[in-house]
Amino acid sequence: MVGYRAEDFLSAAKEATGLSDFGESDEFLTGLRLLCADLSDAPNIDDAARTRLTGAISGNLANRLRLVEERQRLPAVCEEVIDGPVVLIGLPRTGTTALVDLMAQDPAARAPLHWEVQNLFPPPDRGNWARDPRIAALQAEFDATADSNPMVALGLHIFGAMLPEECNAINGVEFWSPSLGVMAHMPRHAEWLQWSLPSRPYRGHKWVLQHLQHHGPAGRWLLKSPFHIHALPQLLAEYPNAVFVQTHRHPTALMPSMCGLYSTIRGEGEGDPRRAITGKELCRVWGTGMQRAMAARQDPALNARVVDVSHRSMVEDPMGTLKSVYARLNLDFTPQAEAAATAWLANPAQHMSKVKFTLEQFGLTEDEVIDAFGPYAERFKDYF
Repeated sequence: MVGYRAEDFLSAAKEATGLSDFGESDEFLTGLRLLCADLSDAPNIDDAARTRLTGAISGNLANRLRLVEERQRLPAVCEEVIDGPVVLIGLPRTGTTALVDLMAQDPAARAPLHWEVQNLFPPPDRGNWARDPRIAALQAEFDATADSNPMVALGLHIFGAMLPEECNAINGVEFWSPSLGVMAHMPRHAEWLQWSLPSRPYRGHKWVLQHLQHHGPAGRWLLKSPFHIHALPQLLAEYPNAVFVQTHRHPTALMPSMCGLYSTIRGEGEGDPRRAITGKELCRVWGTGMQRAMAARQDPALNARVVDVSHRSMVEDPMGTLKSVYARLNLDFTPQAEAAATAWLANPAQHMSKVKFTLEQFGLTEDEVIDAFGPYAERFKDYF
């Protein structure tokens, strides 16, 4: 069995970059060490997943070193103001990807795009940002692997170099991200995500946004991650003018779809006993997250910042839903924004998947799911 040590990853990142300063906080080490412990005794993880995960660990550490160095070398990066971001916080499989893709068509919006988040360094030339050769290279990679990617084949998710990237990828520099455990069962890291709350979980996230803003186009930031529900007050502490859009779908409807997505990524086919492990893990992590969000929304000031949206309305009337979101956020829905949204809806990247999953396939019952999500289903029943 292969053993993994955080110290070895840290040393390798320092050697690869020629840098040594990971920043003033070492809170990220907790998540890193838990991932290493999980990797060291995960006999069922296949070689491809192991390679992707160790690559993600190394990449996040190198990015962290380079971000810290850049902030020391270029104080102007630290002075970039991230003002009034719009943050989508709905649970997975509630339409957040379709909505963020649609909202990103607005010329006034600025979403972190997949290609630039995956290629933070070297930073792009702002004057040549839209023609950076890494855009075409990443899109070619997505196109070449589309037929062999089960998520794409099943219509569960479409990837694109110029599509918005989730904040989960950005938060990897803090190792407080569910994306790091999506490829295989990482029980220690998953339990930490469920119960932990670093003192500043969005410190590194802000570093990345300031970096992207300094080297790329300006605009109103449009962000998205279901995992934000775990720490809404902490996100507001970093971005005091943030507003939220929360999409809603009944937990017993979204959980089978979420479990199906994770199991597809993990290579757990029909009848695989690991599916039950995935079901329990996701029910715990996301149920706890939603209960945290419900508790945070007891604060009237925070609750007033949230626009609630029905998954059903996104499916049945995406343009009407979009206009409603803009109106409730007091954003100007310009003719240019409407024209861009109309064109996008004629040929969107994401489509409803035709594959259907059930709770029973993942060892879950309706009562178990309802219990995990606490009062959520009752409070937002009108949105289901």
